[in-house]
Amino acid sequence: MWLAVAEARLRSGEISLASQAANQAAKLAPANPVVSRGRAMFDRRLLAHQINQSRALLDARQEKRAETSLREALRTHPKEPELHRLLGLALYAQGRNEPAIDSFLTAIDLAPEEETLYAGLETLLPQDNRRQAIESRVRPYTARHAESPLGWYLLALATGDQSQLERALQTDPTFWPAAFALHKYAAPARAVELLQQVIIQNPAYAPAHYAIAGLYLKQGDREKAVAARKRHHELINASR
Repeated sequence: MWLAVAEARLRSGEISLASQAANQAAKLAPANPVVSRGRAMFDRRLLAHQINQSRALLDARQEKRAETSLREALRTHPKEPELHRLLGLALYAQGRNEPAIDSFLTAIDLAPEEETLYAGLETLLPQDNRRQAIESRVRPYTARHAESPLGWYLLALATGDQSQLERALQTDPTFWPAAFALHKYAAPARAVELLQQVIIQNPAYAPAHYAIAGLYLKQGDREKAVAARKRHHELINASR
């Protein structure tokens, strides 16, 4: 009955009361295999609920509430990498970069083969005081997964080696983040080509329109420069 109460509380979103009911069930029958299986199923559903709730809070830009929810979830699931990844996002959204990096690295250490866990590091690179820690995770992953453009891209951001950006594009010519990063090092003509590819792959990426406008202006093509700058303003205004 206490397990049934726990499930009902969980469906109602009453997380704390649901956990208390599940704990009471386990306390009353610690050796009962039916209760043990029921508790394990409840814990899986609870974890899924907490992850979905935290994602919804992050989407709604309620980072502080998301952080509170995630820290509560981590008390019962300290080795769940997705919780650490989401906590990293919540901390980053609050401008707390150092603890955000720690959360992302913890997630990676818990599941080093999960590529999505590495993606969160992109916005935090380069971080001079943490490059070594980040590189120590990214380099082995890239060695194991040479087919991953994300690995080469993150390695480039961590080390400053632009040849790794070329490697990322060789691996996947449609991987636009590497193309955008590489345009800063390229000659003007190639920089324009790289930015055009970025815009094809991600037409709503405002920084690419801004960057290509400047290059068009240097080339003397004022009409294209004005059009690109106008598109940049439209995208910026739409995001506010």
